[in-house]
Amino acid sequence: MSFVNSVLSAFRRELLYLRSDRLYLSAITLLPIVMIAFFVVMFGGGTIEGLPIVVVDRDESEMSRKLTNMVNATRGITVQYEALSMDEAEGYLLDGSAVAIIYIENGFESKIYEGVPANIESYISGASISASGVVESNVQQALRTFSAGVSLGKLQAMGVNYNQAMVDIIPINFHIFILSNPYINYASYLAPIFMFMGVVIFTVLATVFAVGRELYYATAPEWIQSASGSYFAALIGKLLPITFAMILLMQLVYGILFIIMGMECMGSYLMLTLASVLFIIAYQSIAAVFVIITSNMRLALSLGGGYAVMAFTFSGITFPTESMYGVARTLSHLFPLTPFSDLFIDQAMRGIPVEWSVWEMAELILFMLPVAFVWPRLRRVATDRKYFSRD
Repeated sequence: MSFVNSVLSAFRRELLYLRSDRLYLSAITLLPIVMIAFFVVMFGGGTIEGLPIVVVDRDESEMSRKLTNMVNATRGITVQYEALSMDEAEGYLLDGSAVAIIYIENGFESKIYEGVPANIESYISGASISASGVVESNVQQALRTFSAGVSLGKLQAMGVNYNQAMVDIIPINFHIFILSNPYINYASYLAPIFMFMGVVIFTVLATVFAVGRELYYATAPEWIQSASGSYFAALIGKLLPITFAMILLMQLVYGILFIIMGMECMGSYLMLTLASVLFIIAYQSIAAVFVIITSNMRLALSLGGGYAVMAFTFSGITFPTESMYGVARTLSHLFPLTPFSDLFIDQAMRGIPVEWSVWEMAELILFMLPVAFVWPRLRRVATDRKYFSRD
């Protein structure tokens, strides 16, 4: 039997098992789709809006009310509560009803008219870095606008024309151009990495189960025999259903990101597709290594699950790898998610030339090599019955 026929024979055997095991079939079809739908709903808004804050207005003047309205008019926050004291306001903060407190001191308006600096205090919960950053940015934006309006009114009252007054208030125009994700959309930033992580987890666990069950149920000799004794053909045929399922899942992810969520693909979609294929095979290779080395499906599932989840920490999405210690930066290259996420950002969001992403592609290929080093052990564990155990 030719190599291709051996692969197809092992492939057909795996498909028959998939039909008989609904949980296994769901793990590579239904459950990943449910996971993706969950993240679509979670990040459907795209941006953080309407975070509740509480205002303590001790001045209760026209100026303080105007400032409160300007804060409330910002996109990211909403003045949900108005408290009479700091103790009352802290209650909202402690029970999670509000994420920040704005305190306007007594005499706020009179100090402005007298030309004396007036104080505004802001107390922001740091429990959520994203939320606190949005609150801080929006409060500062409102205060800058309010302060500029006060200064403009004073200058115009002194007879300074509008244009000159604006030059005095803002002598330097500072322009910020945000590249790659100009709308600061969290869906474009976080949704892809969470979806990729879900694909990683299902790929690793399904691969470990597919190979490990042959040892668990002592059917490894039958598996190898289905590929006419070719271990390489047997492994490829066994993993092909998972490979195809996860490649289609990645295409679904791309479709959701670029069509439903409206994220623009700035670079090569073909490069992204090729990278996703290497990405899936890389994780399958590592998962196969886990089960071949341990020859224990339960232990391999634990190790594979831990390895898959750790990739998120070292991917550089939540904390830049450039700011990590040297050892952590090195560890980040032990996970295929790191080069793949870099390639995705470069191609989808930055639109860099294709040739600049060749190194990330090469990194993904390197993750497939460890299988070659455990090949002799695969031959041993697949034929020696001492490795066949349900423990």
